[in-house]
Amino acid sequence: MKKLLTLVVAVAMLLSCVSFAAAEEPVKLVWWFGCTSEAPLDWAEVEEKLNEISLREIGVVCEFRYMDVNQVSLAMTTGEYFDITFTADWYNDFATNVFGGMFLDITDLVGEQAAEMVDSMLDNIWAGAYVNDRLYAIPHMKDYGLEIFWILDSEYFVEEKGLEMDHHISFAGIEPYLEMYKADNPDSYPYIAARGGLTSWMNCLADWISMEYLIGLDWAAQGTADETTVKFAFEIPAFVERLELIHSWYEKGYINPDAAVLESIARSNAGVVQSGQGWFGAETVWSNARQKASYISRFEGPYLSTGSLRGSMTALSATTPYAAEAMQLINLMNTNEEYRTLARYGIEGKHYEVVEPGIVRRTELGNTNMSLWAYTQGSYVVGPIEASPFESVPADPGMWAKVWAGYADAVTSAALGFTFDLTSVETQCLAMAAIWNDYRAELITGTSNPAEMIPIILAEMEAVGMREVIAEAQAQLDAFMGK
Repeated sequence: MKKLLTLVVAVAMLLSCVSFAAAEEPVKLVWWFGCTSEAPLDWAEVEEKLNEISLREIGVVCEFRYMDVNQVSLAMTTGEYFDITFTADWYNDFATNVFGGMFLDITDLVGEQAAEMVDSMLDNIWAGAYVNDRLYAIPHMKDYGLEIFWILDSEYFVEEKGLEMDHHISFAGIEPYLEMYKADNPDSYPYIAARGGLTSWMNCLADWISMEYLIGLDWAAQGTADETTVKFAFEIPAFVERLELIHSWYEKGYINPDAAVLESIARSNAGVVQSGQGWFGAETVWSNARQKASYISRFEGPYLSTGSLRGSMTALSATTPYAAEAMQLINLMNTNEEYRTLARYGIEGKHYEVVEPGIVRRTELGNTNMSLWAYTQGSYVVGPIEASPFESVPADPGMWAKVWAGYADAVTSAALGFTFDLTSVETQCLAMAAIWNDYRAELITGTSNPAEMIPIILAEMEAVGMREVIAEAQAQLDAFMGK
């Protein structure tokens, strides 16, 4: 009887342990992606399927949140919980968060938990993710050189007007195209912008130490004795010249009059001339976004800088209790084709169709309900590339090899790898950023006259310590160059 009782107790304890183990919840992570406004309409369904994969592969599930620039800034300021986040020099500012102790040092962790991902990446893409010889983020395998393009409507310019595709139109050289459309459509605008201005046009005007408060190195000075001289944007001739040109386009009716007050504008509604940072081959992506056949023409680049290498990265929270699991999930996003394709394109048969091995095409529902910034999720080169529904815009499976080969002749900043620590001049930097934010939308959309506004902005910047910020940045850069 005693033996039987002992056996019963043992079995009960075993069943209790089994029950407890079965009841244990998997690790649940929170991952922030970047976006313009909100999550894709069908994201909940996609997230459920993503979690089926990650639970099966690594025993982890994740809540994905989409945040615009202002939302992520507020979330970081208020200490909202996250495990993983998208970061860049233009979104959820990488350097500020590193120096503020917000991001985890992953120098050792990445090799321990994501060796497969590390082995799949180009060696020279990592430089921007380091600060003081420690690694704080994972760069995304994509275009990492700065190349800025015009995106032109093929139906109007090629089919209707009979123009030949020109793949190298300068910034000023786009004006005849704007003028042509305006002459044919006096009540319409060839470039329809929102308060962010002409997309990406500022990116290649300087090796920005900070675009937020307008200090950087003039690209035109690279290769000269002045290549590491820190300047304020209004002291860079090309910057002022472009502001003046954009203002002239606004006055001529080439840009919509309400640009400075529009929060955002979809690619599909943004006119026959658009712009963006991309690569030769990105016309398929932009044609899908516009839902119109498009050809592209580069007006700047390629340039390589710390900022360009920081254009799209993933970081971990310094306080996450699940650092190992988070790194395993990042590894999954950047190496597992099934997982990456689902996150980027959605559900096969619903949001996209396979055209041929390695090439997919979005469905109409995919374009409307799964529109997202895929580059904020992870690697762009894992999984299929995107075709467009237009025969004139064919997808090139060898695109990425060509993109990276094109960087061999890129202009490379002499300050590659430099990170500015604004701690000692943070008050001045915040004041400068606030001033720029007050005037930015009207100035960069062409609404305000730069000849009138620049002296006002410059005086306000001087008054809050702009020269102190430049002097501090210069001192740090000089020390960096002397190492």
